[in-house]
Amino acid sequence: MTARHWRNVIESKSVAVLRGVAAIFLLCHCSSNTPTLPSDGEGGAGGESQAGKSGGEGGVPSAGTPSGGTRSGGTGSGGDGGGSDAGGSSSSGSGGTSTSGGHGGTATGGEGGASGDGGTGGTGGTGGTGADFGPFMLGADISSLPESIDAGTTFLDTDGVEKDLVTLLGNHGFNYVRLRTFVDPSALYGYANPNGEEQYKKAESYCDTEHTLDVALRAKEAGMRFLLDLHYSDNWADPGKQMIPAAWRGATSISQLASHVKSYTTSVVSELVAGGARPDMVQLGNEITPGLLIHIPGPDPDADQWGNMNKLTNTINGAASNWNNVATLLKAGVDGVRAVDPTIKIMLHLENTKSFPAIVAWVNAVRSRGVQPDVLGLSCYPTFQGEPAVWKDTFEQLTQNLDGLSFVIAEYNPRATEANRIMAGLPDGRGLGTFFWEPTQSGSWGASLFH
Repeated sequence: MTARHWRNVIESKSVAVLRGVAAIFLLCHCSSNTPTLPSDGEGGAGGESQAGKSGGEGGVPSAGTPSGGTRSGGTGSGGDGGGSDAGGSSSSGSGGTSTSGGHGGTATGGEGGASGDGGTGGTGGTGGTGADFGPFMLGADISSLPESIDAGTTFLDTDGVEKDLVTLLGNHGFNYVRLRTFVDPSALYGYANPNGEEQYKKAESYCDTEHTLDVALRAKEAGMRFLLDLHYSDNWADPGKQMIPAAWRGATSISQLASHVKSYTTSVVSELVAGGARPDMVQLGNEITPGLLIHIPGPDPDADQWGNMNKLTNTINGAASNWNNVATLLKAGVDGVRAVDPTIKIMLHLENTKSFPAIVAWVNAVRSRGVQPDVLGLSCYPTFQGEPAVWKDTFEQLTQNLDGLSFVIAEYNPRATEANRIMAGLPDGRGLGTFFWEPTQSGSWGASLFH
């Protein structure tokens, strides 16, 4: 996710109430209020939490007994991904309906009242080569969880019961987590020390390997799978900035920079595996359309708390103007993963979703130089990547022009129904699933799942 300015809608010491989980994630009922269905089937706002009491219950998905039963994915390699039951009616009002692969609408939650029985969600089809990738991925990026918890945030499920976020999401059908990792968040201009000003320093080095292991282990213990997102930076990496970590800026050749990439990658993956949280898939870089490991702080960085600053292009870099350098760095990342476990899947992540020709050219450029990813992920936000029709066209074109790759929506927020339908509808099971960004925070990209 690009580090754009956001507001954290979960205030310190507040109690967050589930707003309604998107698309085929919704597997249970929430509130007694009669749901109001927006025309496109997207969820509405959930109930507000209030100090001193449990507050209004969360927004209502397709409440009531399902009318459609469950639907499993196709057989063989892949098959239809996703699928959910149509919601029935609740004892306290008519439940919202959900089309296959979509989700019921949500209403503004109120207090009290009995709810109808929750519908049972459909079983997702397998993607890619089936056994290689597991069930259809219903993922969420919950990297901010330790920071939210330390700020005093607790989470209420739609039944009004306080639960661990991992447990809560699992109750609603999520089966995958995505976790970002920074090289040294405590370094100057890192995530925990973005500009050296005390007011912006964080209490801990959030999103370092230790914090990532803690959340990943919880997810693994809950039966979920785990996508590791290596930013290869001390702070946010995105199309606007690909800052070289402070400890790597002394590299005098691309091979030396690649050596840092490999050793760091091996170290992180080894620590996670040893700690009981083996990644099922590793993402090498974040939104690396312009390349990776490109920038250093300028003479007068004037950095803000989001990692944006005046920057320079480092002499030794992995900018896409030199594909040999990009490939050298990516191959070092692949080698770093393979040194620990050659069965872990490799993913690359781009965000120029509006231009499938540019994506094809990018992938072909690195593939022709020996980089062989298993999965390509794209960011899909209406604000930045256009409407779902654009995403759909791009992914369909990619399946026709890039053999041997599977695909995910690596980040999305609104338009969940369309996002999951697009992935489930790709031919030969090549659409593996989606990852919601970010359940605990809202911003220009879309809304949190919580109030």
